[in-house]
Amino acid sequence: MDRMVCADPGSGDMTVTRALVHLGPIKTGTTALSRYLTLTNKRGTTPKGIIYPTGDLWFGEDGDIVRQRNQLERLMRREFRPSRHRNDASLPGSDVDVALGKVAGALRSTKLPTATAIFVVETGLPRFDPSHLDTVLRRHFEVVDYLFIARRQDKLVSSMIAQHMKMWEKRWVTLNPRWEMSKIPRLRDFAALDYVAQYHRWADVVGPEHVIVVPYDEEDQGSFGTIDRIFQFADLGLAPRVDGIEGLRIHPTFSSFGMKNLAWVKSIARFAWIWPPFRPRLTAAWTPRWIKYHTQAIAGLPEDDGSPFTPWAMSTSDRQWVMRRFLISNRKLRSMQSSHRESWDDWIRQVEENSL
Repeated sequence: MDRMVCADPGSGDMTVTRALVHLGPIKTGTTALSRYLTLTNKRGTTPKGIIYPTGDLWFGEDGDIVRQRNQLERLMRREFRPSRHRNDASLPGSDVDVALGKVAGALRSTKLPTATAIFVVETGLPRFDPSHLDTVLRRHFEVVDYLFIARRQDKLVSSMIAQHMKMWEKRWVTLNPRWEMSKIPRLRDFAALDYVAQYHRWADVVGPEHVIVVPYDEEDQGSFGTIDRIFQFADLGLAPRVDGIEGLRIHPTFSSFGMKNLAWVKSIARFAWIWPPFRPRLTAAWTPRWIKYHTQAIAGLPEDDGSPFTPWAMSTSDRQWVMRRFLISNRKLRSMQSSHRESWDDWIRQVEENSL
């Protein structure tokens, strides 16, 4: 049965305020959605019944992509909160609480039967406590729905490993998915990829009618496909088109050569970092390589020896290993979906084909 958000017939002209929280996991189009809504805001094409909080409603803008992550991270479980956000932003009267109240007021001012504010967390699902986050949001919004996207896990594991490899502070990361997924604390970001477990983690607290799972089609990359599907599954109407964003590579992938060289520097760092005199040298060796490979990834430049740019990716055997690890959960997730059957059938077909 398709989801609907309706006003109470007895509420007169009152607007039902709704918060739609896109939880991720990371690498599932959160940045693309943020950029898309930033542009529709700037161009005045965001539908009247939708607010993507920016500017005066959300602590100022941040370039071409307005990110809400820095504020929303303050509503994480305390142990996962960044050190700069140790204060409890969930308390009434905090700056985050006040901002949420302003967003709810802006929704009511639309005077529509229902109006939705979209929040993009852009982080791993396990870092939030469903009960804690839901309590804060329901202080301001009549309806709070949570959305996460089910993308093929091999794609996400590959993206997560590449992302960690590109971060100098994660000196202990390797390019081996089997090793990375076995680390303690167990799976952390990778834990978000067991979609059935994540569904129940949220649905058991907020109610299944408030959890929206969207299947990700790999063929949608560089198109409006994922945004269209989010709008469709979340009952947001039609997504306005924005010229100039199709085909854009927001997070370019380093080359195989580049990733292996970064891994080589980190392999030295793992042993040499314990001697402080080596640290400036290691950082000096890392920085120019990272800049070089980042430039190469954006432009798709050939390697120094003239060989063509080849994006880094996991091996076929590693991809299949990852997909087999989540196959039972993915099949169960598909069996739980009763609407949008065509989209879910396409998704499970891709999942099973890539598990073989």
